[in-house]
Amino acid sequence: MTYRPKSGDIIKMRAWHGIVLDVFKNDLDQTVLRVQTVRNIFRKLGPELIEVDIAPDQITPATRQDLLNEINLHQKMQKEVIEQFLAQVEKVPAPPPEKV
Repeated sequence: MTYRPKSGDIIKMRAWHGIVLDVFKNDLDQTVLRVQTVRNIFRKLGPELIEVDIAPDQITPATRQDLLNEINLHQKMQKEVIEQFLAQVEKVPAPPPEKV
């Protein structure tokens, strides 16, 4: 692995972006990152642990703009899904008023 992420780095791994919160190493010199990702924020999940040695070539440096682009994409997708959901609600007939 040529790129060695450190705490505070913005990274890309496969199709998502995140911020490295902690870097852990064991006695075997294996590295695990604790990363908060954009996708996990939208899924209401906390940081995840990433074993770097499984796919070291899949982790690359990224930029703040990369993070913002992914946030914008998630917001757009979320807005579209909410609009589709509300469109379905509009098709549901209103229940009759309750008799008192």
